Amino acid sequence: MPTVENKAALAEIYAKAKAKIEAGVIPTTFIEAGHVLYRSINPESPRTYLPKPSAGGHVSKGLANKLLIPLDGADDRGNRFSGPSYDGSILPAPGLYCVLQQQALVNESTHYSGKAPKWALAGRCVLRVCVMGRLLVADLPPHNPRAMRFFRELGKDTWQRVNDPKDCSIARGIGLAVAQSGFLQGLCVQTVRESERSDEERGDNLVLFAPPGRAVPALYIEGAYYYGKRAQPEVFAVDFP
Repeated sequence: MPTVENKAALAEIYAKAKAKIEAGVIPTTFIEAGHVLYRSINPESPRTYLPKPSAGGHVSKGLANKLLIPLDGADDRGNRFSGPSYDGSILPAPGLYCVLQQQALVNESTHYSGKAPKWALAGRCVLRVCVMGRLLVADLPPHNPRAMRFFRELGKDTWQRVNDPKDCSIARGIGLAVAQSGFLQGLCVQTVRESERSDEERGDNLVLFAPPGRAVPALYIEGAYYYGKRAQPEVFAVDFP
């Protein structure tokens, strides 16, 4: 996982990004109501515990909804765009990480699991999340020309430094500036994980910010997919109690 290696660089890029956001020159897009997001969790982990129900049962909505609360913020969990700033003048920000396309989910899972893409999700639970309201986010994938202009204007090699596999100082600074903007709910950015098929098929991550200890609003968990030793998952509804 990347770490903040250069606290001064984080603060500098935060200030530059904040100024551009306040000037209204950051590219944005709407994630419309009805859009489906995907979030992969370890259902056995104490932090993301979500036991698989028996056949014919359903997943507890009460437990599932807790997974809409970001786990970082003041606690650095190695996330690229969210977490602490290590600067008393810059507030930390908790971020919830989802994907916009299924290939991004596979690429991320393949990277972290070390398994072949077909089996990358084994032992994982994928939550199908529906957007219930319109979300305005920073639109920063490299296939957006305005995004690449935004990165260039922040400084030389900014996009490359955002994707540094070991140092997330630049990415974290930009993410925190978005989180503190007052009007952006998150940011969309291409996953840094490579695709086995094509570099054009990485897919996009969506990072959504929330106040500490609070769930990201306007999200509804529709279903849970548990992956085991078969290629096809077991699918369960999410419902009360």
